[in-house]
Amino acid sequence: LYPDAINHTTGGGYPIHTAIFGVIKKTESFSPSDSVDIVKFLLECDPTVKLQKFQGKSLLDFACHLDFNDSDIEAGIEVLQVFYDFYPEAIEDNTIMSDIESYHEQVQTFINIQLFCARKAKNRHVMTTPDD
Repeated sequence: LYPDAINHTTGGGYPIHTAIFGVIKKTESFSPSDSVDIVKFLLECDPTVKLQKFQGKSLLDFACHLDFNDSDIEAGIEVLQVFYDFYPEAIEDNTIMSDIESYHEQVQTFINIQLFCARKAKNRHVMTTPDD
Protein backbone atom coordinates (compact mmCIF):
# COMPACT_ATOMS: atom_id res chain seq x y z
CA LEU A 1 0.00 0.00 0.00
CA TYR A 2 1.56 3.24 -1.14
CA PRO A 3 1.11 6.19 1.24
CA ASP A 4 -0.79 8.30 -1.27
CA ALA A 5 -3.14 5.40 -2.08
CA ILE A 6 -4.93 5.68 1.27
CA ASN A 7 -6.57 8.87 0.02
CA HIS A 8 -7.80 7.50 -3.31
CA THR A 9 -11.32 6.21 -3.61
CA THR A 10 -12.76 3.48 -5.75
CA GLY A 11 -16.38 2.52 -6.28
CA GLY A 12 -16.28 0.78 -2.90
CA GLY A 13 -14.88 3.70 -0.91
CA TYR A 14 -11.40 4.31 0.42
CA PRO A 15 -8.99 1.60 1.58
CA ILE A 16 -10.14 2.13 5.17
CA HIS A 17 -13.69 1.16 4.15
CA THR A 18 -12.34 -2.10 2.74
CA ALA A 19 -10.56 -2.70 6.05
CA ILE A 20 -13.80 -2.01 7.94
CA PHE A 21 -15.65 -4.56 5.80
CA GLY A 22 -12.94 -7.05 6.75
CA VAL A 23 -14.36 -7.18 10.28
CA ILE A 24 -17.43 -9.04 9.02
CA LYS A 25 -15.90 -10.75 5.97
CA LYS A 26 -13.78 -13.50 7.46
CA THR A 27 -11.45 -15.66 5.40
CA GLU A 28 -9.04 -18.43 6.34
CA SER A 29 -6.07 -16.09 6.13
CA PHE A 30 -7.71 -12.92 7.44
CA SER A 31 -9.46 -12.46 10.77
CA PRO A 32 -11.59 -9.59 12.15
CA SER A 33 -8.71 -8.59 14.43
CA ASP A 34 -6.49 -8.18 11.33
CA SER A 35 -8.98 -5.57 10.12
CA VAL A 36 -8.67 -3.69 13.41
CA ASP A 37 -4.88 -3.57 12.96
CA ILE A 38 -5.23 -2.29 9.38
CA VAL A 39 -7.71 0.41 10.45
CA LYS A 40 -5.27 1.59 13.15
CA PHE A 41 -2.40 1.56 10.66
CA LEU A 42 -4.29 3.64 8.09
CA LEU A 43 -5.36 6.21 10.69
CA GLU A 44 -1.82 6.47 12.03
CA CYS A 45 -0.38 6.91 8.50
CA ASP A 46 -2.52 9.93 7.73
CA PRO A 47 -4.70 11.67 10.32
CA THR A 48 -6.98 13.06 7.58
CA VAL A 49 -8.21 9.53 6.90
CA LYS A 50 -10.59 10.03 9.85
CA LEU A 51 -12.55 12.50 7.72
CA GLN A 52 -13.11 10.16 4.76
CA LYS A 53 -16.75 9.47 3.98
CA PHE A 54 -18.51 6.87 1.91
CA GLN A 55 -22.07 7.40 0.73
CA GLY A 56 -22.16 10.47 3.00
CA LYS A 57 -21.34 8.49 6.16
CA SER A 58 -18.46 9.14 8.52
CA LEU A 59 -16.23 6.17 9.34
CA LEU A 60 -17.98 5.74 12.69
CA ASP A 61 -21.42 5.88 11.10
CA PHE A 62 -20.32 3.54 8.31
CA ALA A 63 -19.00 0.98 10.80
CA CYS A 64 -22.12 1.19 12.98
CA HIS A 65 -24.22 0.07 10.01
CA LEU A 66 -22.32 -3.18 9.48
CA ASP A 67 -24.24 -6.39 10.03
CA PHE A 68 -22.26 -7.69 13.00
CA ASN A 69 -22.87 -11.10 14.53
CA ASP A 70 -21.72 -12.64 17.79
CA SER A 71 -18.47 -13.93 16.27
CA ASP A 72 -17.25 -10.55 15.02
CA ILE A 73 -18.87 -8.01 17.37
CA GLU A 74 -15.80 -7.82 19.63
CA ALA A 75 -13.61 -6.71 16.71
CA GLY A 76 -16.43 -4.43 15.56
CA ILE A 77 -16.55 -2.65 18.91
CA GLU A 78 -12.77 -2.35 18.84
CA VAL A 79 -12.96 -0.64 15.42
CA LEU A 80 -15.63 1.73 16.74
CA GLN A 81 -13.39 2.54 19.71
CA VAL A 82 -10.48 3.27 17.36
CA PHE A 83 -12.64 5.66 15.33
CA TYR A 84 -13.92 7.32 18.49
CA ASP A 85 -10.37 7.73 19.82
CA PHE A 86 -9.18 9.33 16.57
CA TYR A 87 -12.26 11.50 15.98
CA PRO A 88 -14.49 11.79 19.07
CA GLU A 89 -16.58 14.59 17.53
CA ALA A 90 -18.09 12.05 15.12
CA ILE A 91 -20.15 10.55 17.95
CA GLU A 92 -22.37 13.63 17.95
CA ASP A 93 -23.31 13.28 14.29
CA ASN A 94 -27.12 13.21 14.15
CA THR A 95 -27.13 10.50 11.49
CA ILE A 96 -25.60 8.04 13.95
CA MET A 97 -28.41 8.49 16.45
CA SER A 98 -31.14 8.52 13.80
CA ASP A 99 -30.52 4.84 12.94
CA ILE A 100 -29.41 3.55 16.33
CA GLU A 101 -32.26 1.01 16.59
CA SER A 102 -30.93 -0.80 13.53
CA TYR A 103 -27.45 -1.37 15.02
CA HIS A 104 -26.28 -4.49 16.81
CA GLU A 105 -27.23 -4.29 20.50
CA GLN A 106 -23.62 -3.93 21.63
CA VAL A 107 -23.05 -1.15 19.08
CA GLN A 108 -26.08 0.67 20.48
CA THR A 109 -24.64 0.36 23.98
CA PHE A 110 -21.23 1.61 22.84
CA ILE A 111 -22.74 4.65 21.09
CA ASN A 112 -24.98 5.53 24.05
CA ILE A 113 -22.12 5.30 26.56
CA GLN A 114 -19.72 7.34 24.44
CA LEU A 115 -22.35 9.96 23.69
CA PHE A 116 -23.18 10.27 27.39
CA CYS A 117 -19.48 10.68 28.25
CA ALA A 118 -18.96 13.26 25.48
CA ARG A 119 -21.91 15.33 26.67
CA LYS A 120 -20.83 15.04 30.29
CA ALA A 121 -17.31 16.21 29.39
CA LYS A 122 -18.70 19.12 27.40
CA ASN A 123 -20.98 20.15 30.29
CA ARG A 124 -18.10 19.87 32.75
CA HIS A 125 -15.99 22.16 30.56
CA VAL A 126 -18.81 24.71 30.41
CA MET A 127 -19.34 24.54 34.17
CA THR A 128 -15.65 24.97 35.01
CA THR A 129 -14.79 27.68 32.48
CA PRO A 130 -14.93 31.21 33.96
CA ASP A 131 -17.26 33.71 32.32
CA ASP A 132 -15.67 36.57 30.45
